[in-house]
Amino acid sequence: MMAYWAQLKPRERMLLIGGGVFIILLMLYSLLWDPLVKKADQLNNSIPAQMELVAWMEQAALEVQELKANKQEKPQIKGGQSMLAVIDRTAKQRRLSMKRVEPDGSTRVRVWLERASFDDLLLWIGSVQREYGIRIDSVVVDKEDEPGLVNARLTFEGASS
Repeated sequence: MMAYWAQLKPRERMLLIGGGVFIILLMLYSLLWDPLVKKADQLNNSIPAQMELVAWMEQAALEVQELKANKQEKPQIKGGQSMLAVIDRTAKQRRLSMKRVEPDGSTRVRVWLERASFDDLLLWIGSVQREYGIRIDSVVVDKEDEPGLVNARLTFEGASS
């Protein structure tokens, strides 16, 4: 390599040195500087969207705090009815076959359903929660051989009236 360099004329040497410096500068620009500048522009452009997201999160956090502050210690059953009566009556209205219903303390009721329509079960749970303020504490659902039918064990929670 040194022999090749020695036989070159000074003008050719300067041309090779200049070309080498140009290639090194081009590589530095394309591999380091340009990606760095593009990433910085991308980050600067994402700042307004991120600030909007932070503002939304702060508002949502305030709403959560308000909801927690307004939450009652014990859920109250709307209408002043007993939870056992509400569960029994609404299940019969939905034509759900209750195998067993038993109170569990003053604020809980356990229900066992056999061969119940899954769709009717979900509608029933939703209506009991929405209309009477009775919450679901636990649910265990086992499918039946017949499509759409399930066996279920539910625990409802509310306050005694």
